[in-house]
Amino acid sequence: MEEELFGKCSCQHCGLRLEFPLSGEGTDVDCPECGQKTSLAAQQEEFAVLAEGETLRTFNPGELMGAFMGAVPPTPVSSLYSFGLLLVTVIMLLLPALYLAMIGAAVGGVWFWATHFLDLVTSMTGGVRFYLLRLMAYVGPLFIGLVLVFFMIKPLFAKRAGRAQPLALNPGAEPLLFSFIAKICETVGAPFPKRIDLDCQLNASASFRRGSFSLLGHDLVLTIGLPLVSGLTLSQFAGVIAHEFGHFTQGFGMRLMYVIRSVNAWFARVVYERDSWDLTLQEMAETEDGWAGVIIGLARLGVWFSRQLLALLMLLGHGISCFMLREMEYDADSYEIKLIGSETFEATTHRLHVLNHALQNSYKEMRTSWDLNRRLPDNFPAYLLSQEMQIPLEQRTKLEDTIGLGETHSFDTHPSYADRIRRARLANEPGVFHLDGPATILFTNFAVPARQVTLLHYTDDLRIPIAAATFQLVGQPSAVAREPSNSEKAPEANRTSTIGPK
Repeated sequence: MEEELFGKCSCQHCGLRLEFPLSGEGTDVDCPECGQKTSLAAQQEEFAVLAEGETLRTFNPGELMGAFMGAVPPTPVSSLYSFGLLLVTVIMLLLPALYLAMIGAAVGGVWFWATHFLDLVTSMTGGVRFYLLRLMAYVGPLFIGLVLVFFMIKPLFAKRAGRAQPLALNPGAEPLLFSFIAKICETVGAPFPKRIDLDCQLNASASFRRGSFSLLGHDLVLTIGLPLVSGLTLSQFAGVIAHEFGHFTQGFGMRLMYVIRSVNAWFARVVYERDSWDLTLQEMAETEDGWAGVIIGLARLGVWFSRQLLALLMLLGHGISCFMLREMEYDADSYEIKLIGSETFEATTHRLHVLNHALQNSYKEMRTSWDLNRRLPDNFPAYLLSQEMQIPLEQRTKLEDTIGLGETHSFDTHPSYADRIRRARLANEPGVFHLDGPATILFTNFAVPARQVTLLHYTDDLRIPIAAATFQLVGQPSAVAREPSNSEKAPEANRTSTIGPK
C-alpha cells in the first residue's frame, strides 16, 4: 500500500498549524483549537519561487538587525520653522475662539430681541387679529434665533464618529516585527511606541495613544496597515516606518501639529456631518405650510448661514496650516531617505502610487461582487495584491511615467509624489539599510492577522453585515510562503494538530 501524503496549513481564525492527508485538501473542518470552520489547503513551506532560479530566504533576528549599517543623523529644525509652527498653532486656536464669539453674538441678539420687543405681546391694543400678527412677529424671529443658536452650539458637543478598532499586537506573538521596529527607532533616534496596532489601510501612522491626554509624554502608538506590509519589500517597509518615526523625533513640533490637525478635523466634522436633529428640521420644513413653514424655512436658512461661517473658518484654518503640514512631511521624508537611500525612496513612492491605483480597483470589484452574490475576499491584503498583479503592463507603465507630473497645490496637506521624489534626488543619500525580501516575513504567520483586520475593516469601516457574507479564500499571490523559522519549528512557539488518521 502506498504511504499517504500529508500537507500542512494554518487555521484561518486562530493560526493553529494543521496537518492533514492531501486527499482531504479543499474540505472544511472544525479547528481543534478554536472550533471554527477552516478550509484545508496545503501550503508550500519549504520555499517560495520569486523568479526563475531565485528562492526566498528568511532572516534570523541577528541577520536582520545586522543589516542596519549605522545611525541616521537627525534632521535639524530651524528656529524660523519652529516659530512658524507655533504661530500657525496660535492662529488655529483663535479660529474656534472666533466661532465661540459668533455664538455669543447670536445669543446676545436673541436676548436683545426677547427683552426689548416684549411689548409686542404684552400690549393688547388693536384687536385680536392685530395681536396675533404682533405675536407672530415676536415669536417668529425668537424661534429662528433659538434654532440658530442651538445648531451653532450643537457642534461643540457632537460626538466623534465611530472608528474601526485596530488590532493591538502582542510583542510575544510577533517578536521579529517588534525587534525590527525597535531597531528602526534606535537608528533614527525616536522613542519606541507604547503600542503597535494593525489595521486594513494602505498606510501607516504615528499618533498619541490617548489623544490630548498623551501630549506631555511619549505615550505613542504606531498603526501599521497590513495591505502596506503585503505590498512592500523589507527596505521599503522600513523606510515607511522611519518616516512615521521621523514625526516622533520632532517632539514639540509633533505636538503642535496634533493641535493643528485636531482643529482642522473638528471643523471638517461639524461642517459636513448631519444627525437626527438636522433631519428633523428638514422633515418639518417639508411637512409644515403657511406661516409655520415660512418660519421653519427661515430657521433652516439661518442654520445654513451658520454652516457657511464654519466652512469659511475651516477653509481659512486649512489654508493657513497646509504649508506647515507639508514642511513636516518633507522633514519626515528626510529620515526615510537617510535610512533606505534616495533610490529606494523613489522606488517606494512609485510602488505606493501603483498600489493606490490597485486599491481603487479592489473596492470596485468588491462592491460588484457584494451586490451580485454577497461574496467578499477573506484576506483583503492578499486580494489587493492580486488586483495589483492584474494591472496590464501598458497601464502600469503609464502610472509609473505620469507620477512625476503631479503638482503640489496650496490646499494640499501632503506634497505631491513628484516633489517628494525631486527632494530625494537632491539629497542623494546612499542609505544605511538595504535588504530584499517581502516585508511579510516579519510576521510569524501573516495570513492570520491579515484575515482578522479584514473582518474588522468590513464591520467597522465599511459597515458591511458580514453575517450575510460568503467569504472567498484568497491565496497570497506574492512570495510570502517561506521556510519556517526556528520559532515556527519549535513546538512551544507553533503547535501542530493533525486532521485525519496517519
